[in-house]
Amino acid sequence: MIRNLDGYTPKIHPTAFVSEAAYVVGNVEIGENSSVWPGAVIRGDYGRITVGKNTNIQDNCVLHADDYLNVGDNVVVTHGAVLHCHRVGNNVMIGINAVLLENAEVGDNCVIGAGSVVLADTVVPSESVVIGVPGPAGPLKEEYRKRIESGVTQYRENARRFKSAGLGTDPPQG
Repeated sequence: MIRNLDGYTPKIHPTAFVSEAAYVVGNVEIGENSSVWPGAVIRGDYGRITVGKNTNIQDNCVLHADDYLNVGDNVVVTHGAVLHCHRVGNNVMIGINAVLLENAEVGDNCVIGAGSVVLADTVVPSESVVIGVPGPAGPLKEEYRKRIESGVTQYRENARRFKSAGLGTDPPQG
């Protein structure tokens, strides 16, 4: 499903494939010979999302960002990966269920292994491999409490915006 939002119509190159079971909305551009597979969500509601040439976004992936996300050329984003980062370079493979968090950047010619987590604000240099989950637990800081509160507020308002634009479905009556 390809949907407009806030005056933005996704720009999809004529050679690209978008499954009818994918959801692409808002300020999104998908390049030449790229593909978006069933269950994938590319949501350009807070900022612009660009997907380069010959890139595939496989089943059940999520691409979203608070301000922008640029995915390069010849990128393989495998099943269930979540990209909530700023940049993925060219010639990159993102493994199954990998997660790239806020403001992270991945250089060219990289592999992010299956199930790996690239933490917020991390810069992965070109020619790198990332494997594993580096998430040690620590005390909750006040800034994170505020992020939770902000996220709740932003998404409540965003849901209203989508509904007022006629997007989504109404719950069953009765």
